[in-house]
This record gives sequence, structure tokens and C-alpha cells, in this order.
Amino acid sequence: MLPARLRKQLTWWGPPALQAAKTAVAAGLSWFLAADVIGNSIPVFAPLAALLTVQVTVWESVSRGLQRVLGVVVGVLVAYGFARLAGINAWSIALVIFVSLLAGRALRLGQQGSIQVPVSALLVLVLGATTGGYALDRVLDTMVGAATGILVNLVIVPPTQLKGARTEVNNLAAALAALLRAIADGFVVPGADLTAHLQQARRLGDGINAASLAVERSEAATRLNPAARRDRPAAQKLQAAVGTLRVIERAARGIARALADAPSGWLPPDGLGKLLGQLLVTVAGELDAWGARVTSETAPGGAGPVAAAGTAVDVPGGRAVEELYQQVLVATRAPYVEPETAAIVAAIALDAHRISQELRGALEAPAASLPSWRALFAP
Repeated sequence: MLPARLRKQLTWWGPPALQAAKTAVAAGLSWFLAADVIGNSIPVFAPLAALLTVQVTVWESVSRGLQRVLGVVVGVLVAYGFARLAGINAWSIALVIFVSLLAGRALRLGQQGSIQVPVSALLVLVLGATTGGYALDRVLDTMVGAATGILVNLVIVPPTQLKGARTEVNNLAAALAALLRAIADGFVVPGADLTAHLQQARRLGDGINAASLAVERSEAATRLNPAARRDRPAAQKLQAAVGTLRVIERAARGIARALADAPSGWLPPDGLGKLLGQLLVTVAGELDAWGARVTSETAPGGAGPVAAAGTAVDVPGGRAVEELYQQVLVATRAPYVEPETAAIVAAIALDAHRISQELRGALEAPAASLPSWRALFAP
């Protein structure tokens, strides 16, 4: 294990330095175990396996380690079978590679495991004929390297990246709220271009992807991580929050689309426009409050205000939104409001109301159980 002072210094330098240090420790330790403890003369595959096993998260390390070990074992078995049947020649080499590739694919050993099958089969077929015990040494070295890489990643605990996930979710909620406020301003500012918001709404798709990726990485970092057990519920709640934001983003894009499709120079009457603007501003305030509370670090375990699955977030302003929504619908039925204008305003108000309802709904977090063992062999 790295000394506390060195570990603190590497953390200050950044995650790449810490990751490089963990990989170097795992490689050196695996060579020591394979060479000095087991007694292999040239245990080069032990540090190589450790190098490929140490990943950013414990889950990824276990996944890559299992894939590599199983790939090597299958490759050794394939090579032994062909060595006894066909010997070593051009045809047997080609056939071994062909069968090995199909075996890795059929067994679904993942990217690491599948590539290890033909590599190990070829090496064992060629070098095993001249080097006694080569196949067994290769399997042992790979097992030592993979186990060492996993152990090092458990001891030198990787970060959960929860802070970055919270930031991405909060930034996305803030961007959605800013879009609603910008649209609301267009109803009270003379000559405002209400069609310009569609491009802004489309760009929010990048924010959805960034938040989703950050939350997925954070959730993966808590799997099999003994030091991140308390952070796992918070990561799962952020996954549910991203699902909510996806629905909200579609509703916000619907508002921008309704404005872009409206006739040129379209604006609702002053009173109706102000009511609609107030509705959008109030919903934007709900979004800001929701984002701040969902990403809060104050609750035990970092779970924020959604400490249990299916718990609704207490977002202020719900009653005000309901009242404004009803007022807008009543105002659209006024005799001086054109039918086309009433339809556009009603569509915008409905999407705004849907956003508010989504914010006050329950955040259904995923089940706390780990993914299926088959997920360990995913690419």
C-alpha cells in the first residue's frame, strides 16, 4: 500500500498520477509474486495482466481480470487440443486462430477475454512445444497478475466521481431553467425572436449525454468498492434524476418547437403573455430548487433529499404553478384570443405543467442489487 503522504501527493497531482501509481505497484508486486514466490523464471505475463487489470473502478478491474484469465484458460485448452491432433504447421496455426476467435465469441468472454483466446492459443501452440510447462506458467502468471491488480485497486481505493456527477446533473437542471426564463422574457420584451430558442433547446441534448455518462461512471465506481458503500444510494438517485431530466428536456424542447412553428411575428396578447411568462419563470424556479436539492451533499450518505426509492422531492412553488396554469387556460378562452394563439399557448402551458409535475413526482431509484454476473463480461 502506498504511504499516506505519497498517496495524498498523487491525489493532488490528479487521477492520472494516482492511476499510474496503482498500476505500477500492481505490476511490480505481481512480478515479485510470480518470480520469487511461485518461482517462474520469466513471469512477464504477470505484470502484463496486472497492467491490463487495474482500471479506474473496482468493478472494471474485476471484469477485466476475469475476462483475461478465462480467455487464457480457453486459449490453452484450444492449443493443447490442436497440438495433439495436428502438430505445428501453417494449417494448424490458421485453424487454431479461427477456432479461438469463434470460441471467444461463442463463450461471450468480453473484449479482453476474446482477444486472449487466440493470443494464448498461438503462444502455447508454438512456444509450448519447445518450453516445458509454458502453458501452466502462462495461466499462473495471468491469474497472479489479475488477482494482484484487483487487490491493489481494492486497497488503493479509486474515487467514486460522485462530485462530478452531481455537478453535471445540477448544470443540466440550471441550463433547462435558463431556457425557460429566456423564453419567458420573450413574451414581455418587444420584438423578441421567439424562434431562436429551438437551437438552444437542441443543444441541451449534449448536456443530457454528459450528465448520463458522469452518473453512469459514478455508479460503476461504487460497485464492489468497500469504501463507497455509503455513496451507492446517492449514485442511484442521480441515475433516477437523469431520467427525470430526460423527460423535462423533451418537454422544454416541445415548448421551443411550438414557438418555432408559430406564425412569423406571433405573440399572445399582453395579459396572456405575462401569465404564460410567469408560469415559465415559476417552473424555472422549481427546476433550480429541484437541482440544488437532488445534488445536495448534506443528507447522510450523500443521498440528498431522496433518501429512499420512490420518495418525492419537496419542491416549493407547486401550488403557484397549478394556479398559474389554470389562469392561463382560462385566459385562452377569452373572446379576443384567436383560436390559433390559444392552441399555441395551451400547448406551451401544458408542457410547462408537465415539467412541474415531473419535478414533484417520485424519483424511483434502481434496485440496490449489483448487475448480473454476465455484465462482468461486457465490452
